[in-house]
Amino acid sequence: MYKILFCMDIGMRDNQEDCMYIDGEIFQVNKMECPASKKVEKESLLVAVCDGMGGMSEGEKASRFVCQMLKKCSIPFSPEAVYRTLFRIQKKFETSGIIWSGTTVAGVLMEGNKSIIFNVGDSRVYKYTKDRLIYISHDHSYVQSLIDKGLISYEEAFYHPEKYIVEFGIGDVFASDWKSGKRPYIVEDILKKDEAYLVCTDGLSDYISDNEIYYLLYPEPFENFSNLIKAVEKVKSDNYSVALIGVNNTKTQRAHSY
Repeated sequence: MYKILFCMDIGMRDNQEDCMYIDGEIFQVNKMECPASKKVEKESLLVAVCDGMGGMSEGEKASRFVCQMLKKCSIPFSPEAVYRTLFRIQKKFETSGIIWSGTTVAGVLMEGNKSIIFNVGDSRVYKYTKDRLIYISHDHSYVQSLIDKGLISYEEAFYHPEKYIVEFGIGDVFASDWKSGKRPYIVEDILKKDEAYLVCTDGLSDYISDNEIYYLLYPEPFENFSNLIKAVEKVKSDNYSVALIGVNNTKTQRAHSY
């Protein structure tokens, strides 16, 4: 039903603060042989990436904690269920003993070719189509706030010197934001047979532009995924994690925001 290619690398950092959750498996390694692949013969799928923050080992612990919690969860297929799950993970984090830390999370929950896209922070979900790459998630970041206010363009944000400032995530450092009612970004979507989702941390999206990602994957993303990995290897600095997800059945695309 689903095919997945994925890769993870420590970049030029001392610690691997990314963590990936792929259909029941958790990955947090300095380097893997890429691309790794997985086929899932089920009607449902959950894939997520997390990018920890907090320095030393705390970011590593934060991202892994969220992946471990996702593994324990059985999430009904609805936007509100995804929100409740993320909210419960946040509350568990606040009593986990991991302090002065947090993590982003971005992912795709699928049922057949229907999907729920979610993110907290600046890890991303894109949709690859034959015509373009669609930035389908929505960063919680300083530069995204500038885009939303019309102060800079989406293209300008890629070069902004403060694009690394994250304004929301999961962790004790974001407890007041959750308490005040700030919510994850959640979108419903449908994936066609010739399309794919690309889920990644900012170790990829901060160094490879959307246009570059598209042309590196074009015209067959699963055949050309290795081209994307080769490109990020040339410019890598931060940890990066990336997963490409495809499905075998087709329906008309439609998306809603929550």
